[in-house]
Amino acid sequence: MNLHGMRVAVAGMAKSGLSVARAVAQLGGTATVFDQKPADSPLILAAIDELHGMDVQAVPGWHGRLDPAEHDLLVVSPGFPREHPSLMDMAQREVIGEIEFAYRIARDPIVAITGTNGKSTTTVLTWTLLRAVGKDAVLCGNIAGSGYPEVTLTDAALMGGDVLVAEVSSFQLETVSTFRPFVAAITTVAPDHLDRHPSFEDYKTTKLRQFKNMDASDTVVINADDRSLSPTEFPEGPRRVRFSPSGLGPNNGYTARLNDEMFLSGLKVKVDSLPILGEHNVANAMMAWEMSCAVLGEPTEEQSAAMLSALLAFKGLANRMEIVGERAGVLVINNSMCTNPSAVVASSSGLKRRQRLIIGGNRKNLDFAPVGDYLRTTDHFAYLFGPDTDELNRQLAGDWPAFDSMESAFTAAASDAEPGDAVVLMPGCSSAEPFANFRERGDAFRALAQRWIAS
Repeated sequence: MNLHGMRVAVAGMAKSGLSVARAVAQLGGTATVFDQKPADSPLILAAIDELHGMDVQAVPGWHGRLDPAEHDLLVVSPGFPREHPSLMDMAQREVIGEIEFAYRIARDPIVAITGTNGKSTTTVLTWTLLRAVGKDAVLCGNIAGSGYPEVTLTDAALMGGDVLVAEVSSFQLETVSTFRPFVAAITTVAPDHLDRHPSFEDYKTTKLRQFKNMDASDTVVINADDRSLSPTEFPEGPRRVRFSPSGLGPNNGYTARLNDEMFLSGLKVKVDSLPILGEHNVANAMMAWEMSCAVLGEPTEEQSAAMLSALLAFKGLANRMEIVGERAGVLVINNSMCTNPSAVVASSSGLKRRQRLIIGGNRKNLDFAPVGDYLRTTDHFAYLFGPDTDELNRQLAGDWPAFDSMESAFTAAASDAEPGDAVVLMPGCSSAEPFANFRERGDAFRALAQRWIAS
């Protein structure tokens, strides 16, 4: 993509918008960054300072319209409103998203992972395995708050490396047209973001856009046990690599499962030796292994050994079943990134002890009845918080205690917990006041837990 002399409008002054502006400026174009939030917002003030340092024009308090005579291209941030008037204004020009923009300027191959749950862990695992064999892999994309050195896909494209390992969201995939990873996978698909997507089918179709430009020189990695997608929904053109975490489905000779053992490129691994909890993480590890093998071709014995060492030494991600500590036999876990009902069930199922689950936030119009069904099969307890506890209790078909804050819910759960229990932040919801995002929520929970553990 030749940006020299191009006039680029960028919608949004958050992380991805700043990355696009930086790239446009470095590659010879002229960027103007718009945001409807006012200039006196702390985040916007900081963004304006950064943009001025790049010699890029910033327009806060934007009224939402654009003159197509003044711009050649509009790049929108993930989640930009689908019916925004600027999209109509620029209809005769071109409108793309940050991930499409990054792909067009990238010189290096992209490995892409999307899905409802598990994509961050799979992305970091893939990056870790490739780094272990000496690949200059860059961790990038939608991933955030992992505790690892993550950057936007646009920044990764500017930095360059042997391979760009990217987590990709449905919001980002809404605006792709030519985006084409050379290795790609979907971890699983379950209802999520139905406050934006008109239906689950629309959400799933958006996820599948990741594959639409791949051909026979590319590779799609498929979990044969996952029933959320049928084989016919994957593209015909790319090479397909399948694996079976249950050991009951087909495997391709690279990864296999037999009872409590996995075979990874011929190396035998005890499932309970994995440093991350849960059957869902067995699937994530196998998918990451296959994606790494697809990048490398058939790995050598030396490469396989290095990858296995890295896998067994892997440190989990922040806010994803993150063990905060233990007090008097009570384990405390921060799973703030759990933002939908299916993630509650998958994460909780992988932890083999009685749990005190702290649930609540913005439901995003999702159905929590499956969580209620799950709770009735266990001896776990739920502690609800946030703005929607009455509706949560109705959908859970329970009479769980409700609290006005996460702190009070944690205090009650920790007080009730007995030795051998786990107190787990398992929101199942996106963040609500007073937290701006799952990272703030996880940081607050971690601080609460650490104080309790130390007391």
